[in-house]
Amino acid sequence: AIGSVLMAMIYATGPISGGNLNPAVSFALGLTGDIKWSQVTRYWCAQLFGGIFAGLLGGILCAPNWARVAPVEPFSWTHAVLAEIIYSCMLCFVVLNCAASKRNNPESDGNQFFA
Repeated sequence: AIGSVLMAMIYATGPISGGNLNPAVSFALGLTGDIKWSQVTRYWCAQLFGGIFAGLLGGILCAPNWARVAPVEPFSWTHAVLAEIIYSCMLCFVVLNCAASKRNNPESDGNQFFA
């Protein structure tokens, strides 16, 4: 379900921002030279602001019923951070090899997904 929502969000925002919804993906695209570093920093600011705003809004909407989101035994924060790193790397790998790949596209069509 999460992957389907992410796909719909990327298709919806692709023509506007290239579907940059994750700071790790923006960083990976900056490292490969697909977007300029000045754009990466702007995307980071927008992504972090959006995440903080969404968290605050979620907190306001669910204020009387706060839920503690944290790893539970037998898992620790180390496990949670490691899982985030692995899944972020997998997401960046897919974006770089599918959405940002220019290898199989003609010069006039740099990205067939958002043409």
